[in-house]
Amino acid sequence: MKLSRYIFCLAVVLLVASCATMDKSECRQADWQTIGLEDGAAGRAVSYIGNHRKACAEYGVTPDLASYRDGHAIGVRQFCTPPNGFRQGRAGRGYAGVCPGDLEGDFLAAHATGHRLYALDKEIDRLQRDAQHMDEDRAALAERRDHIETALVSGGLSALERQNLLDQYKQIQSDVALLESDIHDFELEAARLQGEYNLLNASHDF
Repeated sequence: MKLSRYIFCLAVVLLVASCATMDKSECRQADWQTIGLEDGAAGRAVSYIGNHRKACAEYGVTPDLASYRDGHAIGVRQFCTPPNGFRQGRAGRGYAGVCPGDLEGDFLAAHATGHRLYALDKEIDRLQRDAQHMDEDRAALAERRDHIETALVSGGLSALERQNLLDQYKQIQSDVALLESDIHDFELEAARLQGEYNLLNASHDF
């Protein structure tokens, strides 16, 4: 019991340590303006300094908020460019509201374009995968239908057996037709979205 408790406690300590933004050496040698710049350039909000404060409190180090803010203001201007907005959106990343007013409009417009391409890419992939799975189901049903057809023409069946096979055959025919219709619809929608993707992808300047 004591050993398992020790292992649990050790796992918790390691987990907490792995989540810390800075270690002892980094806290004591910190250049808070540079750290603020790096966080701003990564698109993190000024409030992210709270994570550093928590990490460094254990070592008796308090972040220099003024220096951090100065660096952060520089960093976000590196982050808040239209090309980077497009890259962030294209990768499916969100936006933490860090951009100053003079940069936010263009950043968000580019982000929206990138994110629309990201969403289209995901939806096209989903439709194609679903169509492929349905086609596999259709093929399996068609194979079963062919076996039933062979049994029906081979003879040697009782009236009840023949009727059961005929009922199965009709149901499979109906299921296959439904799947073929769904596959067609999914492929059409994927093609439509691919056209939208191609037009949008050709229209941006990034």
